[in-house]
Amino acid sequence: MITLFGRNAGFYEVNEPALSRIFRPIWAELGTVHEHLAGTLTDTHDPQIRAIADFLLEAPGKRLRPALVLLSAGAAGGAGTGTPESRLASVKIAAAVELIHMASLVHDDLIDDAAVRHHRASVHAQWGKRASVYVGDYLCAKAFRLVADCADPRLFAILGAQLSVTCEGELQQVIGRGDFHLSEHHCLAVTEKKTAALFGACCGAGAATAGGEARVCQALQGYGFHLGVAFQILDDCKDLLSDREQLGKLPGQDWLAGDVTLPLLYAMQHSGRYDELAPARSRHAAEGCELARLGEIFQSSPAPVKIAQLIGSHLEQADRQLGPLVDSEFKESLRQLANHLTASLSGILAR
Repeated sequence: MITLFGRNAGFYEVNEPALSRIFRPIWAELGTVHEHLAGTLTDTHDPQIRAIADFLLEAPGKRLRPALVLLSAGAAGGAGTGTPESRLASVKIAAAVELIHMASLVHDDLIDDAAVRHHRASVHAQWGKRASVYVGDYLCAKAFRLVADCADPRLFAILGAQLSVTCEGELQQVIGRGDFHLSEHHCLAVTEKKTAALFGACCGAGAATAGGEARVCQALQGYGFHLGVAFQILDDCKDLLSDREQLGKLPGQDWLAGDVTLPLLYAMQHSGRYDELAPARSRHAAEGCELARLGEIFQSSPAPVKIAQLIGSHLEQADRQLGPLVDSEFKESLRQLANHLTASLSGILAR
């Protein structure tokens, strides 16, 4: 574990050594992002709201989305050479996208009735369902206050447009729950909307804070989009194949909720037993032999090869998007981040 100490606020930590190396060009900025998160969330005199804010800050996660903002700002020519205003804007946008991500996790856990997140109780398990609804709303409101502070209409245009796409993807997934005959095209479209759109927005907005040209912003937004597709499919594989200790939460949440991810779809297509493999509606089923059997079906089918090819294709497209950018340590970190996903996939599929 590597820990960064901010000037006034808590800490920021990355539990994966590979990510700590990739994020090294933006270590200082990530520490400042954490300070902004802490200052924004704890800006209240209500002790109960303060307790929830402190709880959220205690499990920082990977901070991948803020890192994409900052790396993209650097790759667009802003980090270290931009004005103090542009550097501050990139930090504020990085904090804003993390708040949006935190809000989505709070609402996801509420919708899925998930009791555990990051190896501990979820917000709704701690404070109840009604409070969780408003916690998510509160986080989004705080996020857009930070965006407004930047006073740049482009940032609202990028983040607002892509956030609406993200919400559409989440809605499509919820509406389609339990339908294990959905098409591959539908499942991929949900992945693109609910995750890749926001990844793209992180990179595009980061480039915009650095004053990047339109073609540079577009290239980085394209990089983020393709990286996001690969990331989400990898995450879906982890949900199917990892154990509770590795995930920090109960595995099989997608399957148990009836969410048809691409790994699940490929496994079911291979077996031809859609109804038989539909989840029993109990927590016990996700922890027992049914999930293990589904994992075995996935591993013994053509699904791992199809998944590897799909992720590889999107990571190649992400890399191509970086081609026109001037070489820098930030561009190299973006490349290494794609390589990190490739290595992670190999580790997951080898289990």
